Amino acid sequence: MSKPPVIAPVASATVDAIVADVVALRRSMAALQAREARLLATAFTAVRAEAGGARPGSVEAELPVRSLAAELGAALRVSDRSVQRQLGEAVTLTERFPATFAALAAGRISRAHVTVIMDAGAHLTDPEARAVFEAAVLPYAEAESASRLKPVARVRAEKVVPSSLQERHDRARARRGVRVNDLDDGMSELTAVLPAVLAHGCYDRLTRMAHEVRAVERDGQAVAGGATGGSGTNLAADAAPLTGAATDPPGDAAPTARSMDELRADILADLLLTGAPEAHDGPTGLAAIHATVEVTVPVLTLLGQDAGPVDLAGYGPIDPATARHLAGHAPGWDRILTHPVTGAVLAVDRYRPSEQIRRALRVRDRHCRFPGCRQPTWRCDIDHTHDAAHGGKTRICNLAHLCRRHHILKHHTAWCVTQLADGVLQWTSPTGRIYRDVPVSSVAFSSVDSLDRDPPPF
Repeated sequence: MSKPPVIAPVASATVDAIVADVVALRRSMAALQAREARLLATAFTAVRAEAGGARPGSVEAELPVRSLAAELGAALRVSDRSVQRQLGEAVTLTERFPATFAALAAGRISRAHVTVIMDAGAHLTDPEARAVFEAAVLPYAEAESASRLKPVARVRAEKVVPSSLQERHDRARARRGVRVNDLDDGMSELTAVLPAVLAHGCYDRLTRMAHEVRAVERDGQAVAGGATGGSGTNLAADAAPLTGAATDPPGDAAPTARSMDELRADILADLLLTGAPEAHDGPTGLAAIHATVEVTVPVLTLLGQDAGPVDLAGYGPIDPATARHLAGHAPGWDRILTHPVTGAVLAVDRYRPSEQIRRALRVRDRHCRFPGCRQPTWRCDIDHTHDAAHGGKTRICNLAHLCRRHHILKHHTAWCVTQLADGVLQWTSPTGRIYRDVPVSSVAFSSVDSLDRDPPPF
Protein backbone atom coordinates (compact mmCIF):
# COMPACT_ATOMS: atom_id res chain seq x y z
CA MET A 1 0.00 0.00 0.00
CA SER A 2 1.52 3.31 -1.06
CA LYS A 3 1.06 6.66 0.62
CA PRO A 4 1.11 10.18 -0.79
CA PRO A 5 4.58 11.73 -0.57
CA VAL A 6 5.38 13.97 2.38
CA ILE A 7 5.47 17.65 1.50
CA ALA A 8 9.06 18.92 1.26
CA PRO A 9 10.66 15.69 2.54
CA VAL A 10 14.00 15.80 4.35
CA ALA A 11 16.60 13.14 3.68
CA SER A 12 15.94 10.21 5.98
CA ALA A 13 19.60 9.85 6.91
CA THR A 14 19.75 13.50 8.00
CA VAL A 15 16.62 13.20 10.12
CA ASP A 16 17.89 9.96 11.65
CA ALA A 17 21.16 11.60 12.66
CA ILE A 18 19.36 14.64 14.12
CA VAL A 19 16.96 12.45 16.15
CA ALA A 20 19.88 10.47 17.55
CA ASP A 21 21.75 13.66 18.48
CA VAL A 22 18.70 15.25 20.14
CA VAL A 23 17.97 12.09 22.15
CA ALA A 24 21.60 11.97 23.30
CA LEU A 25 21.50 15.67 24.14
CA ARG A 26 18.33 15.28 26.22
CA ARG A 27 19.93 12.40 28.12
CA SER A 28 22.95 14.60 28.82
CA MET A 29 20.70 17.46 29.94
CA ALA A 30 18.89 15.11 32.34
CA ALA A 31 22.22 13.98 33.78
CA LEU A 32 23.25 17.62 34.26
CA GLN A 33 19.94 18.39 35.98
CA ALA A 34 20.58 15.48 38.35
CA ARG A 35 24.07 16.82 39.03
CA GLU A 36 22.61 20.25 39.76
CA ALA A 37 20.05 18.69 42.15
CA ARG A 38 22.87 16.88 43.97
CA LEU A 39 24.84 20.12 44.33
CA LEU A 40 21.81 22.01 45.60
CA ALA A 41 20.98 19.27 48.11
CA THR A 42 24.59 19.20 49.33
CA ALA A 43 24.60 22.98 49.78
CA PHE A 44 21.26 22.88 51.59
CA THR A 45 22.49 20.21 54.00
CA ALA A 46 25.71 22.11 54.65
CA VAL A 47 24.05 25.42 55.53
CA ARG A 48 21.39 23.71 57.60
CA ALA A 49 24.17 22.29 59.73
CA GLU A 50 25.13 25.86 60.59
CA ALA A 51 21.85 26.27 62.42
CA GLY A 52 22.96 23.66 64.95
CA GLY A 53 20.25 23.10 67.52
CA ALA A 54 17.91 25.80 66.25
CA ARG A 55 14.25 24.85 66.30
CA PRO A 56 13.05 23.66 62.84
CA GLY A 57 10.98 26.37 61.18
CA SER A 58 12.40 29.15 63.33
CA VAL A 59 14.06 32.23 61.86
CA GLU A 60 17.42 31.03 63.19
CA ALA A 61 17.05 27.76 61.28
CA GLU A 62 15.83 29.40 58.07
CA LEU A 63 18.25 32.30 57.77
CA PRO A 64 21.21 30.18 56.53
CA VAL A 65 18.97 28.69 53.82
CA ARG A 66 17.66 32.12 52.85
CA SER A 67 21.21 33.42 52.64
CA LEU A 68 22.20 30.51 50.38
CA ALA A 69 19.15 31.09 48.17
CA ALA A 70 20.00 34.80 47.94
CA GLU A 71 23.60 33.98 46.96
CA LEU A 72 22.54 31.54 44.23
CA GLY A 73 19.74 33.83 43.04
CA ALA A 74 22.09 36.76 42.64
CA ALA A 75 24.66 34.62 40.80
CA LEU A 76 22.04 33.09 38.49
CA ARG A 77 19.98 36.28 38.10
CA VAL A 78 16.78 34.61 39.29
CA SER A 79 14.46 35.06 42.24
CA ASP A 80 15.89 33.81 45.52
CA ARG A 81 12.42 32.49 46.38
CA SER A 82 12.55 30.27 43.28
CA VAL A 83 16.01 29.07 44.27
CA GLN A 84 14.84 28.26 47.81
CA ARG A 85 12.00 26.17 46.38
CA GLN A 86 14.49 24.37 44.13
CA LEU A 87 16.70 23.68 47.15
CA GLY A 88 13.84 21.97 48.94
CA GLU A 89 12.90 19.97 45.84
CA ALA A 90 16.50 18.86 45.39
CA VAL A 91 16.66 17.54 48.95
CA THR A 92 13.35 15.74 48.56
CA LEU A 93 14.46 14.15 45.28
CA THR A 94 17.87 12.95 46.44
CA GLU A 95 16.80 11.76 49.89
CA ARG A 96 13.20 10.55 49.48
CA PHE A 97 13.21 9.33 45.84
CA PRO A 98 16.66 7.83 45.25
CA ALA A 99 15.57 5.50 42.42
CA THR A 100 13.94 8.39 40.57
CA PHE A 101 17.08 10.47 41.06
CA ALA A 102 19.21 7.62 39.68
CA ALA A 103 16.94 7.33 36.60
CA LEU A 104 17.30 11.08 35.99
CA ALA A 105 21.09 10.91 36.39
CA ALA A 106 21.20 8.07 33.86
CA GLY A 107 19.12 10.07 31.40
CA ARG A 108 16.28 7.50 31.35
CA ILE A 109 13.64 10.05 32.40
CA SER A 110 13.26 13.81 32.16
CA ARG A 111 12.85 16.47 34.84
CA ALA A 112 9.14 16.59 33.94
CA HIS A 113 8.82 12.88 34.81
CA VAL A 114 10.56 13.56 38.13
CA THR A 115 8.02 16.28 38.98
CA VAL A 116 5.09 13.95 38.26
CA ILE A 117 6.56 11.13 40.39
CA MET A 118 7.37 13.44 43.32
CA ASP A 119 3.90 15.02 43.24
CA ALA A 120 2.15 11.63 43.13
CA GLY A 121 4.29 10.23 45.95
CA ALA A 122 4.35 13.35 48.12
CA HIS A 123 1.97 11.85 50.70
CA LEU A 124 3.98 8.61 51.04
CA THR A 125 5.81 9.03 54.33
CA ASP A 126 7.01 5.43 54.72
CA PRO A 127 10.36 4.82 52.93
CA GLU A 128 9.42 1.24 52.07
CA ALA A 129 6.13 2.38 50.52
CA ARG A 130 7.97 5.01 48.45
CA ALA A 131 10.44 2.36 47.25
CA VAL A 132 7.57 0.09 46.14
CA PHE A 133 5.92 3.05 44.42
CA GLU A 134 9.12 3.98 42.58
CA ALA A 135 9.68 0.39 41.45
CA ALA A 136 6.13 0.26 40.07
CA VAL A 137 6.07 3.59 38.27
CA LEU A 138 9.61 4.06 36.89
CA PRO A 139 9.37 1.44 34.09
CA TYR A 140 6.30 3.25 32.77
CA ALA A 141 7.97 6.64 33.16
CA GLU A 142 10.92 5.44 31.08
CA ALA A 143 8.60 4.46 28.24
CA GLU A 144 5.96 7.21 28.23
CA SER A 145 5.53 10.98 28.32
CA ALA A 146 5.18 12.86 31.59
CA SER A 147 1.55 13.77 30.83
CA ARG A 148 0.62 10.12 30.34
CA LEU A 149 2.53 9.19 33.46
CA LYS A 150 0.50 11.46 35.75
CA PRO A 151 -2.76 9.42 36.12
CA VAL A 152 -0.84 6.12 36.28
CA ALA A 153 1.47 7.47 38.99
CA ARG A 154 -1.52 8.61 41.05
CA VAL A 155 -3.13 5.18 40.86
CA ARG A 156 0.16 3.44 41.72
CA ALA A 157 0.69 5.70 44.72
CA GLU A 158 -2.78 4.86 46.02
CA LYS A 159 -1.95 1.14 46.02
CA VAL A 160 0.80 1.64 48.60
CA VAL A 161 -0.44 4.65 50.58
CA PRO A 162 -0.92 3.85 54.29
CA SER A 163 -4.10 5.88 54.75
CA SER A 164 -7.09 5.20 52.53
CA LEU A 165 -8.10 7.53 49.75
CA GLN A 166 -11.60 7.61 51.25
CA GLU A 167 -10.28 9.08 54.50
CA ARG A 168 -8.21 11.73 52.71
CA HIS A 169 -11.07 12.57 50.35
CA ASP A 170 -13.44 13.09 53.29
CA ARG A 171 -10.97 15.53 54.86
CA ALA A 172 -10.29 17.33 51.57
CA ARG A 173 -13.99 17.55 50.73
CA ALA A 174 -14.52 19.70 53.79
CA ARG A 175 -12.26 22.33 52.18
CA ARG A 176 -14.39 22.75 49.04
CA GLY A 177 -15.44 26.28 48.22
CA VAL A 178 -15.73 29.10 45.69
CA ARG A 179 -13.40 32.10 45.61
CA VAL A 180 -13.05 35.29 43.58
CA ASN A 181 -9.67 36.78 42.78
CA ASP A 182 -9.81 40.24 41.20
CA LEU A 183 -7.55 40.76 38.17
CA ASP A 184 -6.61 43.78 36.08
CA ASP A 185 -8.57 45.31 33.21
CA GLY A 186 -12.01 44.75 34.70
CA MET A 187 -11.63 40.96 35.01
CA SER A 188 -11.87 38.54 37.93
CA GLU A 189 -11.03 34.89 38.40
CA LEU A 190 -13.76 32.59 39.77
CA THR A 191 -12.31 29.42 41.30
CA ALA A 192 -14.29 26.44 42.58
CA VAL A 193 -12.67 23.65 44.59
CA LEU A 194 -14.86 20.59 44.09
CA PRO A 195 -14.64 16.78 44.20
CA ALA A 196 -12.89 15.66 41.01
CA VAL A 197 -15.96 13.88 39.64
CA LEU A 198 -18.06 17.04 39.91
CA ALA A 199 -15.32 19.27 38.47
CA HIS A 200 -14.74 17.02 35.46
CA GLY A 201 -18.49 16.65 34.97
CA CYS A 202 -18.92 20.45 34.96
CA TYR A 203 -16.11 20.86 32.44
CA ASP A 204 -17.51 18.10 30.23
CA ARG A 205 -20.99 19.64 30.14
CA LEU A 206 -19.61 23.12 29.41
CA THR A 207 -17.53 21.67 26.57
CA ARG A 208 -20.49 19.84 25.04
CA MET A 209 -22.60 22.99 25.24
CA ALA A 210 -19.82 25.08 23.70
CA HIS A 211 -19.55 22.67 20.75
CA GLU A 212 -23.31 22.90 20.21
CA VAL A 213 -23.29 26.70 20.29
CA ARG A 214 -20.37 26.81 17.89
CA ALA A 215 -22.13 24.41 15.49
CA VAL A 216 -25.35 26.45 15.52
CA GLU A 217 -23.46 29.71 15.00
CA ARG A 218 -21.56 28.17 12.10
CA ASP A 219 -24.77 26.97 10.48
CA GLY A 220 -26.27 30.45 10.91
CA GLN A 221 -23.27 32.04 9.21
CA ALA A 222 -23.52 29.53 6.37
CA VAL A 223 -27.19 30.38 5.82
CA ALA A 224 -26.46 34.12 5.95
CA GLY A 225 -23.73 33.62 3.37
CA GLY A 226 -26.07 31.83 0.98
CA ALA A 227 -24.83 28.31 1.68
CA THR A 228 -27.12 25.42 0.92
CA GLY A 229 -27.22 21.81 2.02
CA GLY A 230 -28.12 19.76 5.02
CA SER A 231 -28.38 20.98 8.57
CA GLY A 232 -26.00 18.45 10.14
CA THR A 233 -23.48 19.83 12.64
CA ASN A 234 -19.78 19.11 12.88
CA LEU A 235 -18.71 19.01 16.48
CA ALA A 236 -15.01 18.58 15.76
CA ALA A 237 -12.91 20.10 18.52
CA ASP A 238 -10.59 21.88 16.11
CA ALA A 239 -13.31 23.73 14.17
CA ALA A 240 -12.61 27.41 13.51
CA PRO A 241 -13.87 29.90 16.13
CA LEU A 242 -17.23 31.41 15.25
CA THR A 243 -19.07 34.58 15.95
CA GLY A 244 -21.09 34.61 19.14
CA ALA A 245 -24.13 36.84 19.40
CA ALA A 246 -23.93 36.99 23.17
CA THR A 247 -20.57 38.73 23.01
CA ASP A 248 -21.09 40.91 19.91
CA PRO A 249 -19.97 44.47 20.55
CA PRO A 250 -22.51 47.30 20.35
CA GLY A 251 -23.01 49.51 17.34
CA ASP A 252 -21.41 48.84 14.02
CA ALA A 253 -18.33 47.10 15.41
CA ALA A 254 -17.39 43.78 13.87
CA PRO A 255 -18.55 40.71 15.76
CA THR A 256 -16.04 38.93 17.94
CA ALA A 257 -14.99 35.33 17.45
CA ARG A 258 -15.23 33.20 20.56
CA SER A 259 -12.75 30.45 21.33
CA MET A 260 -13.79 27.29 23.14
CA ASP A 261 -12.49 28.74 26.41
CA GLU A 262 -14.54 31.89 25.87
CA LEU A 263 -17.65 29.85 25.10
CA ARG A 264 -17.18 27.75 28.25
CA ALA A 265 -16.82 30.91 30.33
CA ASP A 266 -19.89 32.57 28.77
CA ILE A 267 -22.07 29.49 29.26
CA LEU A 268 -20.85 29.05 32.84
CA ALA A 269 -21.88 32.60 33.68
CA ASP A 270 -25.20 32.03 31.91
CA LEU A 271 -25.89 28.89 33.91
CA LEU A 272 -24.96 30.41 37.26
CA LEU A 273 -26.77 33.71 36.78
CA THR A 274 -30.00 32.44 35.19
CA GLY A 275 -30.24 28.93 36.63
CA ALA A 276 -30.32 27.49 33.10
CA PRO A 277 -28.49 28.24 29.84
CA GLU A 278 -31.36 30.49 28.75
CA ALA A 279 -29.27 33.04 26.88
CA HIS A 280 -27.78 30.24 24.75
CA ASP A 281 -30.61 27.68 24.68
CA GLY A 282 -32.74 28.81 21.71
CA PRO A 283 -32.12 26.49 18.76
CA THR A 284 -29.25 24.71 20.52
CA GLY A 285 -31.19 22.76 23.12
CA LEU A 286 -28.38 23.13 25.67
CA ALA A 287 -30.63 22.34 28.61
CA ALA A 288 -30.88 18.75 27.40
CA ILE A 289 -27.10 18.25 27.41
CA HIS A 290 -25.79 16.37 30.43
CA ALA A 291 -22.28 15.74 31.65
CA THR A 292 -20.50 12.45 31.07
CA VAL A 293 -17.69 11.08 33.22
CA GLU A 294 -15.96 7.71 32.88
CA VAL A 295 -15.06 5.84 36.08
CA THR A 296 -13.44 2.40 36.31
CA VAL A 297 -14.33 0.56 39.52
CA PRO A 298 -12.90 -2.86 40.52
CA VAL A 299 -15.79 -5.20 41.30
CA LEU A 300 -14.64 -5.84 44.89
CA THR A 301 -14.52 -2.09 45.51
CA LEU A 302 -18.01 -1.76 44.01
CA LEU A 303 -19.26 -4.42 46.42
CA GLY A 304 -17.62 -2.68 49.39
CA GLN A 305 -15.21 -5.57 50.02
CA ASP A 306 -12.11 -3.62 49.07
CA ALA A 307 -10.94 -0.01 49.32
CA GLY A 308 -8.65 -0.07 46.31
CA PRO A 309 -8.31 2.99 44.06
CA VAL A 310 -10.97 3.89 41.54
CA ASP A 311 -9.91 5.59 38.30
CA LEU A 312 -11.59 8.70 36.91
CA ALA A 313 -10.59 9.01 33.25
CA GLY A 314 -8.48 12.11 32.68
CA TYR A 315 -7.74 12.60 36.38
CA GLY A 316 -6.70 9.51 38.31
CA PRO A 317 -7.86 7.92 41.59
CA ILE A 318 -11.04 9.01 43.37
CA ASP A 319 -12.66 7.80 46.57
CA PRO A 320 -14.62 4.50 46.53
CA ALA A 321 -17.76 5.99 48.08
CA THR A 322 -18.23 8.43 45.20
CA ALA A 323 -17.65 5.62 42.71
CA ARG A 324 -20.25 3.38 44.35
CA HIS A 325 -22.73 6.28 44.34
CA LEU A 326 -22.17 6.87 40.62
CA ALA A 327 -22.56 3.17 39.85
CA GLY A 328 -25.77 2.98 41.86
CA HIS A 329 -27.39 5.88 40.00
CA ALA A 330 -26.03 5.27 36.50
CA PRO A 331 -28.63 4.41 33.81
CA GLY A 332 -26.29 1.62 32.68
CA TRP A 333 -22.72 0.51 33.15
CA ASP A 334 -20.11 -1.58 31.40
CA ARG A 335 -18.59 -4.79 32.70
CA ILE A 336 -14.91 -5.05 31.74
CA LEU A 337 -13.00 -8.33 31.59
CA THR A 338 -9.26 -7.78 32.03
CA HIS A 339 -6.22 -10.04 31.96
CA PRO A 340 -5.34 -11.03 35.56
CA VAL A 341 -1.63 -10.20 35.12
CA THR A 342 -1.23 -7.61 32.36
CA GLY A 343 -4.49 -5.79 33.02
CA ALA A 344 -5.22 -5.65 29.27
CA VAL A 345 -8.90 -5.17 28.40
CA LEU A 346 -10.20 -8.44 26.93
CA ALA A 347 -13.91 -7.72 26.55
CA VAL A 348 -16.63 -5.25 27.47
CA ASP A 349 -20.33 -5.87 27.75
CA ARG A 350 -23.26 -3.92 29.09
CA TYR A 351 -26.59 -4.67 30.63
CA ARG A 352 -28.04 -2.41 27.92
CA PRO A 353 -25.93 -3.37 24.88
CA SER A 354 -25.23 -0.58 22.35
CA GLU A 355 -22.12 0.57 20.52
CA GLN A 356 -20.16 -2.20 22.19
CA ILE A 357 -17.01 -1.74 20.13
CA ARG A 358 -16.89 2.02 20.76
CA ARG A 359 -17.24 1.53 24.50
CA ALA A 360 -14.56 -1.13 24.58
CA LEU A 361 -12.19 1.13 22.66
CA ARG A 362 -12.86 4.07 24.99
CA VAL A 363 -12.13 1.88 28.00
CA ARG A 364 -8.96 0.51 26.46
CA ASP A 365 -7.48 3.61 24.86
CA ARG A 366 -8.49 6.55 27.13
CA HIS A 367 -6.74 8.93 24.67
CA CYS A 368 -5.06 9.19 21.28
CA ARG A 369 -2.78 6.19 20.72
CA PHE A 370 0.15 8.01 19.13
CA PRO A 371 3.12 7.89 21.54
CA GLY A 372 2.95 10.71 24.08
CA CYS A 373 -0.39 12.17 22.94
CA ARG A 374 -3.04 12.80 25.60
CA GLN A 375 -5.97 14.05 23.50
CA PRO A 376 -9.09 12.44 25.06
CA THR A 377 -11.05 9.89 23.05
CA TRP A 378 -13.98 12.24 22.51
CA ARG A 379 -11.67 14.45 20.47
CA CYS A 380 -10.33 11.52 18.43
CA ASP A 381 -11.32 9.53 15.36
CA ILE A 382 -11.65 5.74 15.48
CA ASP A 383 -9.10 4.58 12.92
CA HIS A 384 -8.63 1.22 11.24
CA THR A 385 -5.03 0.21 11.92
CA HIS A 386 -5.11 -1.80 8.69
CA ASP A 387 -7.15 0.38 6.36
CA ALA A 388 -10.70 -0.78 5.71
CA ALA A 389 -10.23 0.13 2.04
CA HIS A 390 -7.52 -2.52 1.87
CA GLY A 391 -9.41 -5.28 3.68
CA GLY A 392 -9.03 -4.18 7.31
CA LYS A 393 -11.78 -5.54 9.58
CA THR A 394 -13.92 -3.41 11.87
CA ARG A 395 -12.83 -5.23 15.01
CA ILE A 396 -11.33 -4.08 18.31
CA CYS A 397 -8.02 -5.71 17.38
CA ASN A 398 -7.86 -3.49 14.26
CA LEU A 399 -9.18 -0.20 15.71
CA ALA A 400 -7.66 2.56 17.80
CA HIS A 401 -8.34 6.18 18.71
CA LEU A 402 -6.23 8.78 16.91
CA CYS A 403 -6.60 12.54 17.20
CA ARG A 404 -7.01 14.41 13.93
CA ARG A 405 -3.36 15.50 13.90
CA HIS A 406 -2.00 11.95 14.22
CA HIS A 407 -4.72 10.43 12.05
CA ILE A 408 -3.55 12.65 9.20
CA LEU A 409 0.07 11.85 10.04
CA LYS A 410 -0.63 8.11 9.72
CA HIS A 411 -2.38 8.34 6.36
CA HIS A 412 -0.36 11.04 4.60
CA THR A 413 3.23 10.50 5.72
CA ALA A 414 5.67 7.61 5.89
CA TRP A 415 4.65 6.80 9.49
CA CYS A 416 3.27 3.24 9.76
CA VAL A 417 1.49 1.41 12.58
CA THR A 418 0.79 -2.24 13.39
CA GLN A 419 -1.52 -3.45 16.16
CA LEU A 420 -0.06 -6.23 18.32
CA ALA A 421 -1.66 -8.34 21.04
CA ASP A 422 -3.54 -6.64 23.91
CA GLY A 423 -4.06 -3.46 21.90
CA VAL A 424 -0.37 -2.50 21.76
CA LEU A 425 0.39 -0.24 18.78
CA GLN A 426 3.82 -0.49 17.19
CA TRP A 427 4.69 2.66 15.25
CA THR A 428 7.51 2.82 12.72
CA SER A 429 8.88 6.28 11.93
CA PRO A 430 10.16 7.42 8.52
CA THR A 431 13.70 6.87 9.85
CA GLY A 432 12.94 3.27 10.79
CA ARG A 433 12.71 3.77 14.55
CA ILE A 434 10.21 1.66 16.46
CA TYR A 435 7.91 3.15 19.12
CA ARG A 436 5.41 1.04 21.07
CA ASP A 437 2.29 2.53 22.64
CA VAL A 438 0.77 0.42 25.42
CA PRO A 439 -2.89 1.03 26.47
CA VAL A 440 -2.89 2.91 29.76
CA SER A 441 -5.61 0.62 31.15
CA SER A 442 -3.19 -2.31 31.02
CA VAL A 443 -0.73 -0.37 33.16
CA ALA A 444 -2.99 1.35 35.66
CA PHE A 445 -4.74 -1.82 36.74
CA SER A 446 -2.08 -4.50 36.29
CA SER A 447 -0.11 -5.99 39.14
CA VAL A 448 3.01 -4.22 40.36
CA ASP A 449 5.13 -7.20 39.37
CA SER A 450 3.97 -6.98 35.77
CA LEU A 451 5.58 -3.54 35.43
CA ASP A 452 9.03 -4.98 35.97
CA ARG A 453 9.16 -6.06 32.33
CA ASP A 454 11.50 -4.27 29.96
CA PRO A 455 9.98 -1.01 28.68
CA PRO A 456 9.11 -0.62 25.03
CA PRO A 457 12.12 0.38 22.91
CA PHE A 458 12.57 4.03 22.04
